[in-house]
Amino acid sequence: MSYDEVAAMIDWGDKSAHYTTWNDLCGVLAEIGVPIEAPIKTSRWSDIQGVAIVHVQRDHFMLYDAENGLFYDPAEMEGPGVASDRVPTSYLTVVPSALTTAKIG
Repeated sequence: MSYDEVAAMIDWGDKSAHYTTWNDLCGVLAEIGVPIEAPIKTSRWSDIQGVAIVHVQRDHFMLYDAENGLFYDPAEMEGPGVASDRVPTSYLTVVPSALTTAKIG
């Protein structure tokens, strides 16, 4: 899905700034059929496996593909990146490592 398609699923009401919470993201994941669990706290990128939505400092969310070392940051127009200066605070795996490897191999 494109960013615009996902963004359209979040009810921002009349807010001019689009602020997203874990609850917003979990609602979107549930709506598209992705099984979800509680976010896991971390402060290290190396703790994250598979493909995960990551909450980083300064209250921002990114997608991280740990298998391929790729960072998808909606604040960065170019990408994906191969490094990030942001510090993770928690994450939610959306594609486990074994599934990621199976899709690639």
